[in-house]
Amino acid sequence: MNLSDYFDLKAIPKETNRILQLTDAPDLVTDGGGDKYIGYEHIGANYSGNRRYIVEERDRLIAGEIAALTGGGVFLDLGCGDGCLTVPCAADGIKIIAGDISKTMLRILQEKAGKNGISLENAVLCRMNALDIPLKDNCVDTAAANSVLHLISNPQKVIDEIYRVLKVGGGFVCVDDAPGGEREDAFDNALYNELVSRFYREYWSGLNQYGVKPQKFSWRFDRHAYCMKVFERWETRTIPRGNTYKIPLKEGFLPRLTDRGFSDQVNVPQEIHREIVDTLLEKFANWYGEDFADIAYMGTEEDIVITIYRK
Repeated sequence: MNLSDYFDLKAIPKETNRILQLTDAPDLVTDGGGDKYIGYEHIGANYSGNRRYIVEERDRLIAGEIAALTGGGVFLDLGCGDGCLTVPCAADGIKIIAGDISKTMLRILQEKAGKNGISLENAVLCRMNALDIPLKDNCVDTAAANSVLHLISNPQKVIDEIYRVLKVGGGFVCVDDAPGGEREDAFDNALYNELVSRFYREYWSGLNQYGVKPQKFSWRFDRHAYCMKVFERWETRTIPRGNTYKIPLKEGFLPRLTDRGFSDQVNVPQEIHREIVDTLLEKFANWYGEDFADIAYMGTEEDIVITIYRK
């Protein structure tokens, strides 16, 4: 990939550990009068818990659709994170520009590819800011911003930037789950849901006593309504799913929350966090038994709906 075809570079950018450094913006901005956003620099190692190096089947299926849409062009994975899309897309052999504000997440992406024997030869990894994408106009064929828009106070600006860098006819690829009707009725998850809800409620109740509140941006942003105004047309594709799965508290929710792996925990001081978590773990063992962390959620995978907004 010839960088000058995509990047408007006035000088050769600094490269650290095979990652182009294309922004000096901080990893996290949660106050002030300008745009605010949550980067995963301090969340990255705990975001996916003990599954951080696994290439999920769901992600392989989505990557296959992106590869088909991209063809011989270039895919921009904006807010690529730990590589859930970049790594399987690289396995499919397409050209990729993968950008994230977090060096930690980009490093985990490299490690995930390495542990799965997947070459990143066709991928250019960049530390970049989604609010000011350092790419030329009309230069990429497809783009995604998977699990990114809710972390930014001005998601409209990110979508405008994606529109700018897409070629005419290019696609902004968005992934959604499609609830599978009454599939979940076969499982009784009342106790699991009660535990998660109570733990989360008790956790933030304790933090509120210290004046610490969850940090959230744009959780109610209507992506589809805005994209309908910006893009020329849209289409959807559905990937049927339906496999049964089981996730114990100790493999999903608990390690992520207790290690501050959720985006709304970015401003939680470690010392206070640890004190509250240790107290809650002891309380829950008394309330629900020493093995409460083995309680699992059982469900059936929802269908995957891919929406493509065309420039």
